[in-house]
Amino acid sequence: MTAPSGAPVFVAELSADDDRRYDPAALLTLLRTFAVVVLRGMELTPGRQVELTRGLGEPTLDPDMDNRHPETPELLVVDNSGDTPVVGNDVWHTDGSFLRRPIRYTMLRAVAVPTSGGDTLYADLQTAYDNLPPQWRDVLAGAIGLHAYDRIAATRADAHNNPAALAGTSTYTPVRHPIIRAHPDTGSPVLFVNDLCLARIESGDGAPVELTVAELIAHATQDRFVYRHHWAAGDVVVWDNARALHRADFAAALPRVMHRTTTAGDIPRSFTPTGEPA
Repeated sequence: MTAPSGAPVFVAELSADDDRRYDPAALLTLLRTFAVVVLRGMELTPGRQVELTRGLGEPTLDPDMDNRHPETPELLVVDNSGDTPVVGNDVWHTDGSFLRRPIRYTMLRAVAVPTSGGDTLYADLQTAYDNLPPQWRDVLAGAIGLHAYDRIAATRADAHNNPAALAGTSTYTPVRHPIIRAHPDTGSPVLFVNDLCLARIESGDGAPVELTVAELIAHATQDRFVYRHHWAAGDVVVWDNARALHRADFAAALPRVMHRTTTAGDIPRSFTPTGEPA
């Protein structure tokens, strides 16, 4: 196992001759230490990708029914050149934070990659918390974030020319999650933010806080916390949404097709210094 050249310490890489790439138990072991795991030289059909994902947890169905794989609905086809493009993937986010049980792991496989551009960027939310200014930690202690599906639904309705997509705003009612989350495996404090779904931040008693979503995203996505993945044929990247933000970079408007699968997670719990659930 190595780290990609120049990658931060939250990223691990398994080479094309490492059999652990197809072993869910080995991947889960790595994901307890690393937020992002890069797998090189993978050979996966859609069905095999779903089965490998199932070894990490319960596969989920994405709300975007237009882009589910026709034969494997647990797999989302992310095609920026299709008639119904997947929306919001160019905004810093964690997958499914608008759910009561947000998505835990995401597996993304490169099917067709452009000759330039089309990278995916990842930011480490645990290191971002560790480097919060002390006064920010005080403000955010016990703070709650309101996560809503509205922005995704509105963007999808516009991009697909389909007003019916707005129905998701009633299907997925807003949920409240702690801004400082205890990581499900380690209990370590993690900054839990999402520029796509996080509508506002409140104190524990419901009052507004003086920090904005934009300020927290800007802090969490500083270059020193970010890994940029340059895709190659056969690449698969698996990441822990309880610890990593991500976004796609479409600086070059060239065809890019990815296959994405995800697993369900737990209800986020607040971090407390004592380690007891809040």
